[in-house]
Amino acid sequence: MIANIALFSFLDNSINTRLLSSYLKKNGYEVTCFFCEGSLNRCNSRELIRILKEKKIDFAGVSLVTDNFLSAVTLTKIIKEDLHIPVIWGGAHVNVMPEECLRYADMICLGEGEEALLEVANSISQNKHNTEIKNIWFKDRGNIIRNELRSLEENLDKYPFPDFDFDTQYFMNSEDFSQRSRQKKTLEYSLMTSRGCPYRCSYCYNSYRWKNYAGKGKYVRTRSIENVIEELVSAKQYFGKIERVNIWDDSFLVRDIDNLLKFKELYVRKINIPFFIMAEPMAFNEEKIKILKNSGLSEIQMGIQSGSERVNRDVYNRPISNEKILDISRVIHQLGIRVKYDIIFNNPYENKDDLLETIGLLRRFPKPFFLQGYNLIFYPGTEITETALKDQYIS
Repeated sequence: MIANIALFSFLDNSINTRLLSSYLKKNGYEVTCFFCEGSLNRCNSRELIRILKEKKIDFAGVSLVTDNFLSAVTLTKIIKEDLHIPVIWGGAHVNVMPEECLRYADMICLGEGEEALLEVANSISQNKHNTEIKNIWFKDRGNIIRNELRSLEENLDKYPFPDFDFDTQYFMNSEDFSQRSRQKKTLEYSLMTSRGCPYRCSYCYNSYRWKNYAGKGKYVRTRSIENVIEELVSAKQYFGKIERVNIWDDSFLVRDIDNLLKFKELYVRKINIPFFIMAEPMAFNEEKIKILKNSGLSEIQMGIQSGSERVNRDVYNRPISNEKILDISRVIHQLGIRVKYDIIFNNPYENKDDLLETIGLLRRFPKPFFLQGYNLIFYPGTEITETALKDQYIS
């Protein structure tokens, strides 16, 4: 028996879910993806169950971050009450609150999911009930079976490209789950060319993932430039028209100069579409940015977070001087690259002087620029959350 698998994400364009789907399909499994940005209600819950029964789904996987926790609980209860099939959870929240997640899921996946989820699928298909799968924790008659993390895969080129077979994908709106033929007419294409981040900002999930993966291999890994270009060539052929490429790496600038020169040569010749990257000031390099500008870089999103050097250094673990940030802003402006700067608001460790420093720094940036503000969220497991608990800012 080959298991039929349903994968759920609360992001409308989840790259990770599409990657897992591709890997399972490559290994012979039937996979249906559900993208659930809307809220679950009685109407669309009935439609969901109807589709799952029609597809004869054998088990379901749910990907979540902390913001999606309550939605994941609701979704899991709906699936288990009607279908009585096993449900596995994975994602950022699972990695820091595993015991909490196992109150609702039958299994959880810690770390990266391709090989682990494939082994789970094999176990279910062969009716073996294998509970010794690395990266997987199982709920077993009131007990928890905790398996160790497997080593990180360094050859990212081995994985197939994201799954964009819209005949096997559903998108939830306020009424039902629908298959969107219009998805093929995309104007933007998103991808990731690496995994991991070289930095350990105190508010970010990377601050605990570095610890979890100690001794498990290289944390920051990149796909080959040839593999990245091959994906984009394939996307251009499939979608027909793409007006922008979004590279969502934690740190695209982690690549060296020679790597970026190869990217420029192949990207200009084979893709030649404006593209976006995220960049952090600690990794900023003028030569690298000029290479990327000449490759087609049209927009950067950069995390400034605070104009207070004290806050960036001592609170956020981002040692960067304001003078360097100003130099970066001038280079970006001179190159004519559109830029969005991220700032974190509502940080109890900032005082009035820190806020005034932030305002003063922003006033010195060359215009135009765009500002994105985010409230500081104390995500479980991050370094800043542990500090705030000790300092009794949160309970």
